[in-house]
Amino acid sequence: GFTTKSTPGGIWLHAASVGEVVAVMPLIQLLAKTRPDTRITLSANTSSGALMAHRQLPAQASLHFMPIDWGWASGRFLNAVSPQCALIMETELWPNIYNHCAVRNIPLLIINGRLSIRTMRAKPWLRRLYAGCFNATRAVLARSDADRERFIELGAAADKVTVIGNIKYASTKADTAAPMDLGRPYVLAASTHDDEELRLARLWLGLKNTTQLLVIAPRHPKRLAAILNQLEALGATIAIRSRNEPVTASTQIYLADTNGEMPALIAGSKLVFMGESLLPVGGHNILEAGTQGKAVIFGPHMENFALEAEEFLRAGAGLQVANEQQLADSLVRLLEQPGEAELLGHNGAALMQKNTDMAQCYLDQVVALCPEL
Repeated sequence: GFTTKSTPGGIWLHAASVGEVVAVMPLIQLLAKTRPDTRITLSANTSSGALMAHRQLPAQASLHFMPIDWGWASGRFLNAVSPQCALIMETELWPNIYNHCAVRNIPLLIINGRLSIRTMRAKPWLRRLYAGCFNATRAVLARSDADRERFIELGAAADKVTVIGNIKYASTKADTAAPMDLGRPYVLAASTHDDEELRLARLWLGLKNTTQLLVIAPRHPKRLAAILNQLEALGATIAIRSRNEPVTASTQIYLADTNGEMPALIAGSKLVFMGESLLPVGGHNILEAGTQGKAVIFGPHMENFALEAEEFLRAGAGLQVANEQQLADSLVRLLEQPGEAELLGHNGAALMQKNTDMAQCYLDQVVALCPEL
């Protein structure tokens, strides 16, 4: 809670980590553009989220770490920031920070509100704490009808919960990137999880007549040594980006173990497989592939991005596979029939374009609910 004291007023937004920071950035940039005199404070929980925010925040915004939710730490933080309005991204329910906002008459809004099945299964004592958070909340701006019903079931008053839509569809200039040129066409396996790299590499090496390159971008690049240890037995020709190893005609797998290059990797790919979805991890964000107009394939485990997966499937913007064999079949088909891959990518880009005003929709609601600004 020890935070540099700033001029009172303005708006405070909290985004837990990288995904939430990326999602809220269009709203922050729109705020800075339309209300240049409004002081903006962003807080994050993780160093990776803070790093991402630091790269994109407008000049009038400041960045802080959210304190652990001890009463005295939360109080000190709010005393320093002194916002006129607080916006909490998605599912951050911290009883002390919510109570301190209520005591200080700081209107608090949950934006892009979503609740997971895991949260709904919380023990009764924890559900009571969540209900107390909702009592201290001026409004919940939910991303879907299903999320609205969950908030109400968990204790939020029905008249406080409004469905706006998924702010993750909002686009910014940061969503597009120059395509990465590796000297050969490639398929990208993005944000892979432990053991997925081995499964994907084995699958890829088993494909027939494939001259493409497989690029694996692990969710946590620091796992490089463990990944190499797993892949060693396959005898594949591997190049590693962090070591500046070149891609040659004989390279079969390229490990992109770096941070901050995912947009460029997606933009340069022929198609994308989204990791953390073959295993019961919960999936990862597929919207970036849609923004770049790329066909995206994902596995059966998309629990953390169920809404996005459902919308992509409905729009014909992605393919979901049940297992590795279906993934192999889909890769072969899309590589042999590039027109199908292009159609998926086109539909994904159209879906994203249809929702580009989502940040404005949220800003309109924030301004209406926080006249103090």
